[in-house]
Amino acid sequence: MIDDPAPAMQNGRAEEPQAASRWVDIADRADVGMLRVDAGGHLVDINPAAARMLGRGIGALRGVAFESLGDVADRDAIQNALGALHAGKPPVTVAVQLARLDGTTFAAMARFTAVRDFTGVLRASTITLLAVDEDAVPTLTEPQRPREGFTPEVSYRALFDGIDQGFCVVEVVFDGNEPVDYRFIETNRAFERYTGLVGAVGKSMRDLAPSHESHWFEFYADVVRTQCSAQRTLPAEALGRWYAVHAFPFGPKDSRRVAALFEDISARVRSEQALRDSEERFRCLANASPSILWSATADGAMTWLSDRWNEYTGQGLDVTREERNSAIHPGDREVVATAWRRAFQGEEFDTELRLRRRDGAYRWFLVRANPAHDEAGKLTGWYGSTTDIHDRKMAEVALREVDQRKDEFLATLAHELRNPLAPLRNCLHILRMADHGEVGAHVDGERLRGVMERQVAQLVRLVDDLMEVSRITRGMVPMHLQSVSLADVVERAVETSRPLIDTAQHALSVSLPDAPLVLHADPVRLAQVLSNLLNNAAKYTDPGGRITLSARRDDNDAVIVVQDNGLGIATDQIARVFDLFSQAEHSIGHAAGGLGIGLTLVRSLVEMHGGSVIARSAGLGQGSEFEVRLPLAPDDVRAEPLDGATHAPSVKRMRLLVVDDNREHTDSLALFLRMQGHQVRTGYDAASALTWQVAFTPDAVLLDLGMPGVDGYEVCRRMRVAEGGDALVIVAITGWGQMEVRQRTAEAGFDAHVVKPVDPVALESLIDSLVRMKHRT
Repeated sequence: MIDDPAPAMQNGRAEEPQAASRWVDIADRADVGMLRVDAGGHLVDINPAAARMLGRGIGALRGVAFESLGDVADRDAIQNALGALHAGKPPVTVAVQLARLDGTTFAAMARFTAVRDFTGVLRASTITLLAVDEDAVPTLTEPQRPREGFTPEVSYRALFDGIDQGFCVVEVVFDGNEPVDYRFIETNRAFERYTGLVGAVGKSMRDLAPSHESHWFEFYADVVRTQCSAQRTLPAEALGRWYAVHAFPFGPKDSRRVAALFEDISARVRSEQALRDSEERFRCLANASPSILWSATADGAMTWLSDRWNEYTGQGLDVTREERNSAIHPGDREVVATAWRRAFQGEEFDTELRLRRRDGAYRWFLVRANPAHDEAGKLTGWYGSTTDIHDRKMAEVALREVDQRKDEFLATLAHELRNPLAPLRNCLHILRMADHGEVGAHVDGERLRGVMERQVAQLVRLVDDLMEVSRITRGMVPMHLQSVSLADVVERAVETSRPLIDTAQHALSVSLPDAPLVLHADPVRLAQVLSNLLNNAAKYTDPGGRITLSARRDDNDAVIVVQDNGLGIATDQIARVFDLFSQAEHSIGHAAGGLGIGLTLVRSLVEMHGGSVIARSAGLGQGSEFEVRLPLAPDDVRAEPLDGATHAPSVKRMRLLVVDDNREHTDSLALFLRMQGHQVRTGYDAASALTWQVAFTPDAVLLDLGMPGVDGYEVCRRMRVAEGGDALVIVAITGWGQMEVRQRTAEAGFDAHVVKPVDPVALESLIDSLVRMKHRT
C-alpha cells in the first residue's frame, strides 16, 4: 500500500493515518472486490477478492488506469463516475464489463467513493466491485476468519442496498420461445422508490402491472438468449415512467435470470421532450417568418438556418462558409466583413447586402444579429435575422429619382415662368415712362400690347398645362367620344403645331392611307396627343430638320408614327420619357419652352382611349420616333363631321355684378365689361354682394369662391333662395380648378365654373350664352 501524504476524508470525514490500515484490513477480509485509485484514476491497491476477479494482483496493475480495464463501451461511464467525484458529488454506482487476465470479461457493479483530505481536495477513490454474474463471484481458497460482525452476506447486502440506483434480479418467463413475463427474484431498497412497486419479490410483472409493455419482456429475453449485457432507454407507461437500464445475464446460462441496474429518467425525458417541443415550435415559428433566421458561433460560423435560406438560395446548411458567402453580391462582401469586424469589437451587427436568389437574381436584405454571452460575459454565439427589403429599397431609389425629377421640374417651371414675365415687366416699365414723358421716341402702343398679350397667353398656357396633367393623370377628365376620322384629327393637330414647326423652319411630311381610318375617340383630346408629339419633335430638332407623321392600319388598330431627325433620346432614358417630371436630358438651349409634361399627357390620354404609346431612339443625335396604337371602330361605322367654327352671335348689353375680395381683379374685369357697354357693379365681400343683388337686380353675378368670412359657396346659396334667384346666372371665377371643387360649385348652385386667369372675351361670350338660355331669348 502507498499511503496518501496527507490525511484524507472518507465519505466526507477526515481520514486518520490509521484509517488506511483499517481499510487494508477490511479489504483483505472482504469477499467483494475493493480497489483504490489515485486522483488521476490509476490503481494503487486492490484486495484479494478483486485480484481473483481480475485474475491479476497489484504487482501487475499498479499505475494502470482503471478505465482501461473496462469494456470499450463502458470507459466513458468510468470516466464520468470519476469526474463526478472530482466535482464534489456523492458516491456513484455504474454497471461495467471488466476484463480478466485471460481475455474474458465479467459484469459487475462498481461503486465509486471519494477519499478527500482535510481541505476537501480529492486525494483518491475507493472502488467496490460486486460481480452480478454468479460465475464471477470469487471464492475464498483458504479459510479465513472474518472479523467479528463481518460476514460475506452482510457485505453483499450492505453494498446491494447502498447503491443509489434501482437494482433487481428477474427470471424471464417464456411461452415456448416467446417471452411473456418475468418474476422478481431480488430487489434493493431503491427499487421501490424508482418503480412504485411494493413487495415485488416472488411476484411477476404481469401480477403487479398487467398492462406492462411487451418490449420489456423482449429486452430481458435478448439478454438471456445472447448472454450479453445490454443497455436501453425504455418507457414503462404502466408505471408512468422512463428508465435507463443496464441488464446482465445472472447465474448459469440455463437459469433465465437477468440482473438489471436502472435509473428513473422520467424527469430528464420530460425535459428533453419539452426541449424538443420547444425547438419544434421555434422551428415552426422561424420557418413561418418571412425573414431568414439563423444562429452562428462566436466567430461567425453558421450553426443553423431556417428553411427560408434554402427556399431563397437553394443552399443547405451543410455547405462550406465560402460557398454560403458566394451568395452575397461581390460588391457587398467587404461591407459584410467590415460589419463582422465591428461586431466582434462590441458594435451592433446591422448591415444591408444583396443576396443571390436561386434563379440568379439579386435582392436587397437587411441583416441584424444579437450576441449571446455566458455568465462570465464571454461571447458564445450570434442570433440573427435576414429580412428582404428589396421592394422598400427600390421604392426609396424611385422616391429619390422622383424627388430629383421634381427639383428639375421646379427649376424648369421657374425658367418658363420668368420668360414671359420679363417682357411683361419691360412693357409695363415702358408704358409708365411714356405716361410720365420720359421717352423721347414714339412708343408703339399696339406693338407693346401684342407683346403683353402673347406673354400673358404663354403664362395662361403654362398654368393650364399644369392643371391639365393633374386632371388627366388622375383620370378626372371627361371624354366626349364619337366616331371620328383620323384624317380630320391629324388636320387639327397639324394646324395647332404649324406655327412652332414653321418658326423652326422644319420640313413636315404627312402620310395617311387612302382608306379612311375611323376611331371611337374624343377628337379634341386625340388632336392634343398628336400636336404634343409634333411640338415635341419640333422643339428637340435643330432648325431645318425633318418631321414625318404617318399612319397605317394594322389589323384592328390604327398605328400613328411621329418621327424626327433631332436630338434623339439616350438609351437609358427611353423607359422614363413618359414619366411625370422626367423631361429628357436635353440642354436648356434646345428646350424651346414648356414644362416637359407633354409626353405624360400623351401617354395618359392614349391609355384613356384604350391604346398604347412607345418611344424609340438609336441614341443621342439619332432622332426619335413615337408610335401611337389605337383601336379602330367597327368597319360599318362612319365618321361624324367635326364641329366647325361658328360665328358668335352679337352680345347684348347686360347688368353684371362682379364680386371678389381681390380688388385689382374685380376692378380691372369690371372696367373691361363697362368698355363693352355693360352696366357693372362691384363688391368685395358677401354683404355687398347680397346688397347689390336686391338694389341692382343683375342679370349675372361673377363670384369668387375664397372670400373671407362668408365664402362664395354660401353667397351663391343665399342668392338662389332670394326672390328671383332661380333666374339669376351665377358664374364661379376662382383659382381652384380641381374636380372636387367643380363638384362643390355645382352643388352650391353655380351655373358655370371658370378658372383664373380668364380670357375676358371668352367670359363675356359665356355669360351671354348662359343668360340667353335662362331667358330663352
